[in-house]
This record gives sequence, structure tokens and C-alpha cells, in this order.
Amino acid sequence: MRIFKNAKVIFPDKICDCVVVTNEGKIIDICDNFEDSKAAEVVDCQGNFLSPGFVDIHVHGGGGKSAMSEDYRDIIEMAEAHLKYGTTSIVPTTLAAPVEQLKNVTLSIKKASEEIKTATILGVHYEGPYISKKYKGAQSEQNILNPIKCPPDELFDLWDKILIMGAAPEEEGVLALGDKLKKRGIVGSVAHSAASYEQVEEAVKHGFSDITHIYNACSSCFKTGPLRTAGVVEAGLAIDEISVQTIADLKHLPKGLLRLIYKCKGDDKMYLITDGLEYSASEIEENAIITQENGIQVVCEDGVMLLADKSALAGSITTLKDCVRNMYKEVGVPLYSAVKMASLTPATVVGYENTKGQIKIGCDADLIIFDDNLNIKRFFTR
Repeated sequence: MRIFKNAKVIFPDKICDCVVVTNEGKIIDICDNFEDSKAAEVVDCQGNFLSPGFVDIHVHGGGGKSAMSEDYRDIIEMAEAHLKYGTTSIVPTTLAAPVEQLKNVTLSIKKASEEIKTATILGVHYEGPYISKKYKGAQSEQNILNPIKCPPDELFDLWDKILIMGAAPEEEGVLALGDKLKKRGIVGSVAHSAASYEQVEEAVKHGFSDITHIYNACSSCFKTGPLRTAGVVEAGLAIDEISVQTIADLKHLPKGLLRLIYKCKGDDKMYLITDGLEYSASEIEENAIITQENGIQVVCEDGVMLLADKSALAGSITTLKDCVRNMYKEVGVPLYSAVKMASLTPATVVGYENTKGQIKIGCDADLIIFDDNLNIKRFFTR
């Protein structure tokens, strides 16, 4: 049993001074006072914040390890690298790749989820391979596939923790893929897409409910002849049932856009991701050049990863705690909202709201202590 005292406890809609009690990996009580037990470990939070652990459902690597590794121990190291920065649950995210390779990677992630003793690996997120070549970003064009010619059914049969698939609904066969995702309970996310607003509306009818890293690698208010056409971004902002992934590193999106997304979606439908590459949650030198598992070279410059020719963003090296701090300190949202967008909201998107992402009796005792500047003091899992 653990008793967390002298804490400012962060709930989804408020921050309160109270005591949190956990036992055998679960939260068992939240109260004003709790009589100390000789059998209990008392954790004095010293007036710092006690928060649910962060949940990153779009992350490609960390600590120098890639989610595309076929060695499950690399996936564990990746998760443990992010744990040091307050992320207690992750969904390792793949790059576009041949189905056979994705099968091997999926089995690696599954094995890691079974063996890890610290953080939690919730499942797998496929970012592609059924995306638009026009908005491929740092994805390898040769690995962009068609779901009719290269169906994903063998992937889906490998594990019941396939949680998200990102795809471009304007591409051939992807609406039918959306129907298949919905039937299997997999989140369909509009990803790396040139779709119009109307095409996203149609995709929603076929089960799509999410936008992958909004404003990045997707269409936004483009011209068709003399007329303007709304795109993926506008659909994500305007359609209430759509949730939107947001990289709040202040590089992928400036403060003004982060404020706009928050005003449109609120903390129920806007959530924070890192999109972190191998060297997120680690120390990396400026101008370091890295070759991703898909063969694409990227370079670190001014706190973000770029394609080697510096023509486009290629992913981040941020952590969720930095994204939370940016939303709180720079964008100006309430701290409890910033935390919710990095915990309960992403947990809800992938169906884990009853166990992860909030301080509530019966939920897992994944807890972190941090100060007002989001410096992680301690973390607790299981």
C-alpha cells in the first residue's frame, strides 16, 4: 500500500489538495485524510503535483531505439526511455512498410508488452502504409501500399491490441478499409492525406474518427480552380466527433494554431502526441544525422527532426511532459486540461479510459509527481 500525501492532485477538470491511496497497482481511495498504516509506504509529495501518468499513442521510438525493431528488447528500452519523462503508457507506432515486415514488428511489440515490468505497452499503432504519396512526409514512398492489392487482414489477425491505423481516405480501397477497422474496433485515423472536407465527412461514415497530427502532412484549405476547398484540417476542427492528434513541441505547430485547435476541439477531442523518433526522450546533438528504419535520413536542428535536405519536418524529439508544459506555460490552457490531453483523452481514444489516464478509484496506479515547471520528480507504475 502507498499513501500519497501533501500533493496537489490533478483530476480531469480540477486540481485539489487531497490524499491518494494505492494498493497492488490500483487506486483504492481518494480522501482528505488517511490514517497512516505501518504496512503502508508514505510518499510525501512536498506540495508538488500528483498527476496520472502520460499516455502517448503516437510515438515511433525513444532512447535511441525504434518501434520498427524486430527485437522486442528495443521496444522495452523505448518505453522505459519515455517513462523517465512521465509517460507511463505508450502505443508504439510503425512507419509505412511491407505487410510482412509489419507482421514481424507487431509480434515484437506484442512480446515487449508481455515482458515489460515497468511502463505499459497498450498495443500497436500503424501509421500507414495506406497513405497519400502527395503528403508522405518522412514516410518511404516505395512502402506506400494499396489495401486492395496488399490487404492488412493478416496483420489484424496477429493480436487483439491493434489500436489505431492511419490511412488516407481518398485513396483507392481505403473507405472499405475503414469499414473493416470499425468492425474490428480499431480506430481509423485520417493520416498523410490530401482529402477534401467532403471526403473526410464520407470517411466518418465509414468509421474514421481521428486525425493524425493535425496541420502536419495533411491538406488544408486548398484551391480548386478559382474556388477554395476545405481540407483535412478544417474537417478535423469542424466535425465534432473527430479527435485530433497534436504535436505541441512549438516546432510542428506555433502557439496560435495550438490555441485555435484547443478553442475548436477542447480537451475532450484534442490530445497530445510526441510523434517522437528514435532519439526522442534522450540527449541528441545538434545536426546529428540519423537513418530511420525505413531508410530515410533525418537531421536534428533546433529541437526538431527534419528531412536530410531540410525540406520538411520529419518527426519530433520531444516528450509528452514538454508538450504538457508548452500547453500550460506557453499556450495558456489550465494545467488540468493540458494533463488531460496527455492522459485521459488519448487513453479514451484507444479504449483505456477505465484503467489509464486518470486518478480515479479502480484505475491503475500509474502516477507521476512533478513541479510547476513539469520537472518529473518521481514516477510509479503497477
